[in-house]
Amino acid sequence: MSSRIRKFESGNDKLKKKKKVEKLIKSQQGALDKFVVKESQAPLESENTNTTFGANETIDEENIIFSGDGHFVNDHSDINDNNSKDHNEDNISLHSIDSMDNIDDLNDDDNEYLNFHIDIFDPRCWNVLDSKMIDVLAVKGPKRDKFIQKGPKNKFGRRFVSDLYIRILDNGEFHDRDWLVYSKEIDKVFCFCCKIFKKGYVKGGLVNEGYDDWAHIAVRLQEHEVGIEHKKNWATWYELRSRLNVNKTIDHMAQKHFKKEKDHWKNVLLRIISIVKFLAKHTLAFRGTKERLHENNNGNFLGLIEMLAEFDPFIQEHVRRITNDDIHIHYLGHKIQNELIYLLSSSIRSEIVKKIKLAKYFSVILDCTPDVSHQEQMSMILRYVDLSTSSVVIEESFMGFINVNDTTGQGLFDVLLQELKSLDLDVDNVRGQGYDNGSNMKGRHQGVQKKLLDTKYSSFG
Repeated sequence: MSSRIRKFESGNDKLKKKKKVEKLIKSQQGALDKFVVKESQAPLESENTNTTFGANETIDEENIIFSGDGHFVNDHSDINDNNSKDHNEDNISLHSIDSMDNIDDLNDDDNEYLNFHIDIFDPRCWNVLDSKMIDVLAVKGPKRDKFIQKGPKNKFGRRFVSDLYIRILDNGEFHDRDWLVYSKEIDKVFCFCCKIFKKGYVKGGLVNEGYDDWAHIAVRLQEHEVGIEHKKNWATWYELRSRLNVNKTIDHMAQKHFKKEKDHWKNVLLRIISIVKFLAKHTLAFRGTKERLHENNNGNFLGLIEMLAEFDPFIQEHVRRITNDDIHIHYLGHKIQNELIYLLSSSIRSEIVKKIKLAKYFSVILDCTPDVSHQEQMSMILRYVDLSTSSVVIEESFMGFINVNDTTGQGLFDVLLQELKSLDLDVDNVRGQGYDNGSNMKGRHQGVQKKLLDTKYSSFG
């Protein structure tokens, strides 16, 4: 064995061997896009670039997201996970919805983005992987930097060379050591399958902290790859990868049920949001005197849910679960309605502010009136030129009611300035004012009109 190794140390044979190695690696490894953006990191590649999942699914790296604790996270909320957290719907907020993706969902049509907090392909992170990360690694396999042909020399003048990726069999054939991984950050090599699938503590640098004795690396690799423990871990890796490729893992049925529940809740939420948009657009009341399905005077919102249940299969199933007490969290309560209204109104206000900033100049129209609880409220309307369409038109947009405690001119003026600041609008761009006949509004000396004019004149210097 040693004579064969020395044979390729020099001369024309070494050059031939190097060309064969490069040709073999190039033929067996396909280009793989980078998963983690790092400074001065060369493109990586993997043997399993486009592994199939089932008949019509492929793994899409850009749909995999990891949270800070090393789990898969889907930015589309999985509402079903919250069913076990609380039995009171009114105590649940849409902002608390979270989810855990599985291997079946790696190619969802959701518009998700790659967001790795840890690099699962870095051997230094392999001690903290969970089962879902291991599934991805098993399918994708370890990554190699094809641009690294040689590593840095150690104090003995020895270093890593890419020729170590190739095993020369007794019959002279070349075989790729697909389990061998080199980490340029710590200048060590690892056994991928033993590092990931080992059970308990196993001696050896290849399995633990990495191996960097480049003077004896060739002999060490030969000893390791014929070991029983390595063969067992290598077989475990290939079997898991094969099962994942054909979607036949042990928890396949659980994953299938998980995805079905996720789709159900997503479709239910889409319909609830559509109902909220319809009622808000037509300025219809949401609630009646009752807040239960199939009761008189339960309001327009629940009435539309009951109507959709006659035709839509998702709402029909949702209503069946509610009436049979299969679920206690149904997202039909008044708190969810109010939160959806708030989210929609915030989005509309943002669009209005964009149009005002495009036009730059605007006018304010203010009026004060108490509500039924005798709380003084100031309504604010902004008048501006809408330049976002082909035809230029003048728009008046109602921005909402503002609670005021001080109804003096100074108090109302301070509230106006604070509201314009919250909308990120410049008070110097106000070119018109509209008020009622109240002295606190249009008073010549202490009214809002006077104070706003004084502010503008002072800014002009």
